[in-house]
Amino acid sequence: MSNWPDCVVSYFDLIGIRKMITAGNSKASDLMRRFHVLVYKSINIDMLTHRYAYAWNDSAMFLAFPQNDGDYETIMRELNTVKPQLDDISHSYAICVKGQAMPEPACGYGAEANGQSRFVFLRTSSYAFTNCFEVEEHLKSLRMDWYVDSRIVRKIPSFPKSDRRAVAMLPSGKKRNVHVLKGLIWNHP
Repeated sequence: MSNWPDCVVSYFDLIGIRKMITAGNSKASDLMRRFHVLVYKSINIDMLTHRYAYAWNDSAMFLAFPQNDGDYETIMRELNTVKPQLDDISHSYAICVKGQAMPEPACGYGAEANGQSRFVFLRTSSYAFTNCFEVEEHLKSLRMDWYVDSRIVRKIPSFPKSDRRAVAMLPSGKKRNVHVLKGLIWNHP
């Protein structure tokens, strides 16, 4: 794993969509489609430090590969800029975790159906992605806007003071601090 590149996995989830769906409100589908278009636009136009975005239902994951410590602030500022746009669709929360990206499998992508590969490899750290769900499970009840891994925060001198909560994370199972914040990280992106 030592030669796997460092990455920042940022998971966004829209709040209240499931409630709309179970209430039979068709507005949920419209909001999710607007969300997908915004994620597409953001990764292709506004988020130059981020390499990939993945979207499904009312969730999205952005992936960035910092090359130096200064990149961490740029990455987080891009996320800080996109979050209010996502919130205009439906309020959201973000979970950001530092990890190391797994290399792509040697098997390649294989056969295509309708011009698209039938196999899609998420170019992310599966541990960091899983840790996003660990953070969500253990801290979601706090109802914060941001949950940011301390391994990201310590690389950003301008990161505001914030409360911290410890969460056990993969692969070691050791607890790591997660900084929790309400509102924007920086008021001026």
